[in-house]
Amino acid sequence: MTLPAVWLLHSNDVPADSADAKALERLLSADEHARRARYHNSEARHQFLLGRALLRRVLGKISDQPPEALSFSRNENGKPLLASMPDLHFSLSHSGQWIALAVSCEAPVGIDIEQPSKPRDFLRIARHYFHPQECALLEAPPLELMPMHFYRLWTMKEAFFKARGTGISEGLGRINLAGYHLGEGVSFDETLADRDAPWQFYYAMHPLPDTTQLHVALAGTDPGLGELQQEGIHRGFD
Repeated sequence: MTLPAVWLLHSNDVPADSADAKALERLLSADEHARRARYHNSEARHQFLLGRALLRRVLGKISDQPPEALSFSRNENGKPLLASMPDLHFSLSHSGQWIALAVSCEAPVGIDIEQPSKPRDFLRIARHYFHPQECALLEAPPLELMPMHFYRLWTMKEAFFKARGTGISEGLGRINLAGYHLGEGVSFDETLADRDAPWQFYYAMHPLPDTTQLHVALAGTDPGLGELQQEGIHRGFD
């Protein structure tokens, strides 16, 4: 299997309470069952099941281990690790009815997806969280491109901080992606650790049947991320 790679799964791919869903339940650990039970919403419980099952099925195949036997730990930043193969890096993201998993064998990776479901005040959010040059990009005509620009910036930022294992509380405005769509590269706040690392980014917008889009972004220092091709994006568990 060629890595890095991405797996996308929709909650309708495995209907809740189906025989296939029941089979996936057997893959989860006791701790995962307990975490799942804490969700009061049945849809959230189903999403949790599918996310953990996707993670276990894919990592089990890559590591040649039974999915139900996998054990996970965390690094000093709290980022999950596969206990038996800590150098196999992965990242999981949920949005709406979609789940995405990214895996790299080279370096930590972050993935973020967004399935827009309701109107947002893009400029208000951007002015609060984004770099000023990114805000200027959103305000530039044609304004009909504002939603696409916003979700590209948001998902790429989320993916970057997930790859770092720090989370967006580190400050979304400390990375400036305004020049990314022009091929001018990415700039970082001078105080940001690892700013000189060879960061790679991937972004794609996948059309959905309901005429919306699924925004997918990856970040990390794996050289393959910037060259990810369509064959590296899988649908489902395989």
